[in-house]
Amino acid sequence: MPSLVGRLPIIAGPSSDGPCQAGEAGPAAAFVRSPGNGLGLLVVGHGTADLVGAEETREVTRLVAALLPRVPVELGFLEVIGPSIGESLERLARLGCREVIAAPLLLFTAGHARRDVPEALSEAARRLGVAVRQSQAFGCHPEIVAQSRQRRCEATQSLEPISADATVLAMIGRGSSDPGAVKQLEAFAEATRATGLHAVRPDESCGRIEFGFVAAARPTVAEAFRAAARGARRVIVQPHLLFHGHVEEQVDAALGEARAEHPAVEWVRVRRLGATHRVARALVALAADAAHAT
Repeated sequence: MPSLVGRLPIIAGPSSDGPCQAGEAGPAAAFVRSPGNGLGLLVVGHGTADLVGAEETREVTRLVAALLPRVPVELGFLEVIGPSIGESLERLARLGCREVIAAPLLLFTAGHARRDVPEALSEAARRLGVAVRQSQAFGCHPEIVAQSRQRRCEATQSLEPISADATVLAMIGRGSSDPGAVKQLEAFAEATRATGLHAVRPDESCGRIEFGFVAAARPTVAEAFRAAARGARRVIVQPHLLFHGHVEEQVDAALGEARAEHPAVEWVRVRRLGATHRVARALVALAADAAHAT
């Protein structure tokens, strides 16, 4: 693999979520390779029947492809819609790719990252005779932490300042039966309050954090909202989700009930991460890490 990949430098770059050109300095990895060396990148999406969420997945793939103009890039979905992982891997094989980095658009390492995606890749790779290496889920990647913090700043920057003790952050995750995913969300939330990429000061706007999950884990979203409302003047609701879909709609439904149940509380809704340049750069950087792994 290293002989095919060549250099994949991680390079520092702009402080905003603006675009950067391939080869331009940016907090992503640039695949530097000679033509015809047989390396491709497969972006793996979860799959959704939601038209907006599906298009956001495709938009991230377009942003990734723009960063890697000399590398074949394809998108394959794990479930619900096509093209499937196998179909897109086959397309890369037809383009001459003998080695493929599979980069999943997954926030944390849980069932999909550990089981479902590897199984789909393994079956297709054996059939096609292609070597595949899977990159890590986003986790606490600095670009994703920065994007999450930016979304929170966008939601709160025009609000009247109040004390941190009166402000609660309700961080909402999709949920997983994997207990590690719960701990990963807790670690991510703390990372967004610390200094880091493009953050020279810690975020001290919230006195405490409550966690909730849409499915398969506790506390539920409703439980998290009730806990957040106790003693709070303002609750900042931040769904830690990449794209639009049914999960986000469930969060909004629960938020509507919380607003009715606790009308004295100011409920502030934060946008999802979305199809941004930061998400694309994080995906490419993690793919580069996988290419370098021995």
